[in-house]
Amino acid sequence: MEPYPAGPEPEHGRGASVPAPTSVLNAVTLIWAGVGVGLVSTVLTFMNLDTFVDQAIESVGSTIELSRDDARRSVVVGVVVSALVSVGLAALFAFFISRGAGWARIVYSVLGVVGLLFSLGSLSDQPGVNLVLSLVGMVLTVASIVLLFRPESNAYFRASS
Repeated sequence: MEPYPAGPEPEHGRGASVPAPTSVLNAVTLIWAGVGVGLVSTVLTFMNLDTFVDQAIESVGSTIELSRDDARRSVVVGVVVSALVSVGLAALFAFFISRGAGWARIVYSVLGVVGLLFSLGSLSDQPGVNLVLSLVGMVLTVASIVLLFRPESNAYFRASS
């Protein structure tokens, strides 16, 4: 006895039938470039760790007794966790955006704008090279968001949903 006949294989992944336009592909590339800039900034943060430890100690002031070792530990944990989360989220969004997931475009854009606002508030606390990298990262974020909402991008996300 033969099992039930199988139907055609379903297409997996959104937008599989519609190729992504150049604007979406460029936005995904800029997202990955932002990851690269973030990783370079992370390395530079570790190279200038004492500066960030001093800032951490100074920021708590006399309200909390914070040893240099505790401050160093908190800065290292903060930088590592931040880098892992940002790389993981960027990879997730780049994957789904390239496949036409409109929700990923919206969530990436909202998180990108929120991140830009937080970045603006912390620009004055950064040493020179980290400041430049933060500005480059901000430009990459704005450019990727703009590309994701171009007319051809909008048509792609509509067709993929």
